[in-house]
Amino acid sequence: MKRFLTIALSFVMLFGLVTPTFAHPGALDELGGHFRRADCTYLLHHPTSLARKAKNMQELIALIKKYNSNSKCIRGLTPSKVNLEGFTFSHTQSTHTKPATKPTTKKVALPSIKINSKHTVKVIRVVDGDTVEVRFSNGATAKVRLIGVNTPETVHPNKPVEKYGKEASNYTKKRLTNKTVTLEFDVQIKDRYGRLLAYVWIGKELYNETLVKEGYARVMTIQPNVKYQEKFVKAERNARQMKKGLWR
Repeated sequence: MKRFLTIALSFVMLFGLVTPTFAHPGALDELGGHFRRADCTYLLHHPTSLARKAKNMQELIALIKKYNSNSKCIRGLTPSKVNLEGFTFSHTQSTHTKPATKPTTKKVALPSIKINSKHTVKVIRVVDGDTVEVRFSNGATAKVRLIGVNTPETVHPNKPVEKYGKEASNYTKKRLTNKTVTLEFDVQIKDRYGRLLAYVWIGKELYNETLVKEGYARVMTIQPNVKYQEKFVKAERNARQMKKGLWR
């Protein structure tokens, strides 16, 4: 019986010694850690100054591969196989990187516009029946209010959509969207809202006149821009007689 107890005690002591050996084999490497034999997990027990130089997990893994001699575990080393045991990377990249700034788009200035001058532009958006947004050849964009005519409102902030306003807006969208046109300026270049004031030519067609002639707009004469006033008055008279659009 005594002999049996002696053997049992020896077995328990031997088991107690063997177990930690498998859990923590070998001495710590220069980083202050080692691989656990059971599953090749790297345990960073006591991070040294060398380990603390790592700014992130990728840099730490590179140091482990350089300073640890366990080639078998190193081959399968991934971030999930590293146990930092509370260690955090103090020299994170974000502390040295300036916050990203949003790119700013510099607004291109309008070309020089003189009285009675003409400019070729592309219509990039139709705001309303008598207002469009255009792009000049230098990339500058601007809203343009057609001179001498007035279509029913559809986008006025303080007014409801007026009768025949949608039809006028849709007509202008159909005729001018993405079209290259010529802007002809009169005496006054801009209105009080900062919009350019112009006659719009589609080839040899004066679109301002077309809007009136087809009954989509009324004549609206505002001094000093009166170059084609007589044309517009005549076009409106004909539209009334023919009962077109607004005059039905």
